[in-house]
Amino acid sequence: MDEPAATAAEPEAASAEISPYGSLDLETALSLSAMPLSCIDRPHALRPDRAGYIDDVAYTRRRGFEQQRAFYGCWDWHSAVNSTWAMVRLVKEVPGLAVAPLIREKLRDHLSEDAMAGELQYLTDNPSFERPYGWAWLLLLQGEFASWDDADAAVWAARLDPVTDLVSDRLAAYLAELEGPVRTGVHPNTAFAIATSLQALAMGGRPELEMALRDAAVRFFGGDRQCPAAYEPGRSDFVSPCLEEAALMGMVMEQGAYVEWLDAFLPPLESDEFATLRDPAPAGSSEDPPSEGGAVITDDSLRAVLGARSHLIGLAFTRADAMLRIAGALPPDDPRAAGLRDLAGAHARAGFETMFDADYAGSHWIGSFAVKYLVQATKGSS
Repeated sequence: MDEPAATAAEPEAASAEISPYGSLDLETALSLSAMPLSCIDRPHALRPDRAGYIDDVAYTRRRGFEQQRAFYGCWDWHSAVNSTWAMVRLVKEVPGLAVAPLIREKLRDHLSEDAMAGELQYLTDNPSFERPYGWAWLLLLQGEFASWDDADAAVWAARLDPVTDLVSDRLAAYLAELEGPVRTGVHPNTAFAIATSLQALAMGGRPELEMALRDAAVRFFGGDRQCPAAYEPGRSDFVSPCLEEAALMGMVMEQGAYVEWLDAFLPPLESDEFATLRDPAPAGSSEDPPSEGGAVITDDSLRAVLGARSHLIGLAFTRADAMLRIAGALPPDDPRAAGLRDLAGAHARAGFETMFDADYAGSHWIGSFAVKYLVQATKGSS
């Protein structure tokens, strides 16, 4: 099977339909659902490091992978999981969604007994695979099913149970053994994994894991002061280490203690120190040829350039989401709450305006983060 083209464009018309103002209406949900639906059956791209130093490595698709694996689309495993989550959440949030029957058909195909047995076997044999980022998304998907009063969802939840049981045990063990948090702006970020997992457990309880997550958050971040916002964003960040940590601590601390902690951790919103977090990160435009050091890139490294661009676009949504969670954890009369909500709207608008500027390198995953932001925005306005 040929490798999927990394630059295949998604329908541009969808971007014009999406509201940037925090409303998950029927039209917006339909537009966003097109993104995971367009990639969920599209097999993963080949790894970019497929050539060895003195050996050429050839890959052959596993026969029958469609029946033996659940999450084989959308570029990579974790994106297949979060795309599946996005479809489920959209059906739950917008019951009248026209493509709901199609989404259910895809879920039945991908979450079969055989497919989930294959996932369980692979994860059992590969204990660090997708740790911790993909694990957190899998827990969030399970949480959606566990909290959904729906006959199909109950079946899918039961099929995911053995896999999420395994991941839960491994996540608790991983955090217990981790000497310090990973503060990067990409997949291994510890704060994002803990916060997303806590969001999952709020829908489907695992008390022992929840305690492990909360304990780890306080151990890793409780003593932090003066987050170095000037270091953000990295050239391929899709998570803000400062904002994601601040949002996590709002989930695990009592409000009064959290206000004091936040005072010492984040600079004032209007300060020069906060400027790198206040302004959306420039991601460039798909109309400009990707370049590195002034030279236009035309070879395989195009994938990396488009990937980095897509990360900075996605960063707008994860920053907006984190800002809303921080605002929600503050007292209503804290002036930072209103300021953070305004900034979240500005970042989200930037995300919606640029979300198709990295072609398939972005569209295979950014829609999931747009949904995650809109869910948070809708929650805050209800």
